[in-house]
Amino acid sequence: MSKARNAKIALLNTGGTIGSVYDPSTDSLRPGLSVKQLLTSLPKGLGQVEVITREVMELDSANAQPHHWQEIAGAIKSVHDEVPDLDGIVITHGTDTMVYSASAVSFMVQDFGKPIVFTGAQIPLVTPWSDGPRNLLDAIRVAAFADLGETCIVFNGEIHRPTRTKKMRSDSYDAFDSVDPAPLGTLGRDVVLFERRTPRHNLVPRFDTRLDDRVFLLKVFPGLRPDIIPRIVDMGYHGIVIEGFGTGNIPSEENSLASGIKQAISQGCFVIVSSQCAFGQTNLSLYAVGRAALDVGAMSAYDMTSEATVVKLAWVLGHTRDPAKVREMMSTDYIGEMPLVGQEFAIDH
Repeated sequence: MSKARNAKIALLNTGGTIGSVYDPSTDSLRPGLSVKQLLTSLPKGLGQVEVITREVMELDSANAQPHHWQEIAGAIKSVHDEVPDLDGIVITHGTDTMVYSASAVSFMVQDFGKPIVFTGAQIPLVTPWSDGPRNLLDAIRVAAFADLGETCIVFNGEIHRPTRTKKMRSDSYDAFDSVDPAPLGTLGRDVVLFERRTPRHNLVPRFDTRLDDRVFLLKVFPGLRPDIIPRIVDMGYHGIVIEGFGTGNIPSEENSLASGIKQAISQGCFVIVSSQCAFGQTNLSLYAVGRAALDVGAMSAYDMTSEATVVKLAWVLGHTRDPAKVREMMSTDYIGEMPLVGQEFAIDH
């Protein structure tokens, strides 16, 4: 009987806290460790896992831009083409914008059929009590062995779907939470995966990095003037995600935002209303203050997070500016970003 081959994964380094070092010239942390140095923090040999390494960028994720999402997706395609028998891919990334980057990769690399795992750390690897070694080892474990066929975030013993995830804590090891529903799985002695995940498969991967980075995220607050919305359009933005209160509510009397939304839409801008709440869904039909946005042509984010809505709108507008097609694509669940649509969640009409 032939011996089973070792698992083979690719480790792509993009920077972030996990690889940060102290810079005396600025008295602060900055990315500085190479991908080879990251691996030195792990047990020698890694058991039955062969690791292929790639340097993609050395970036604090607060500096990440949409073109960096495209570069990461391009690096995934490159290593996939070079090493077709990979079992999975791990990407080290800063936690500040990991949800955005991982969500973008989820849209740009569909049907990959193997785990694409984002991970990082809250404390640099060079610090003795860093959470980096555990997170990196967990990520490699998921990429190599887990029956998972989608992009995920592995952090603090949990496996999250990026488009259903928020960074909730700036200091705790437990940086990320999944929002409605629970994580894709957990890591302990065993890797425990839940049924709603996408298992491994052999479909042909689809790489599509088209994006329109002219998407604006606007948070509603008491006193926000409606004339800010058409000014955003005048700045050249093609889409606006408005974070409303509660279920997507906006002011409809004094400082009503409806007129600004209507003017933006008339100028060819696409407006999506999401919720400032971490948990729950946008329902513009529930209250008159939500209906005010719906009646002038705004679209609902349904159960998407604001982060996922921004990334999805950028991805959709990279493909079309046709209003009917944009509305259709924004209401389509592509990668589990809208798990309640068509189920127990009622879509706004």
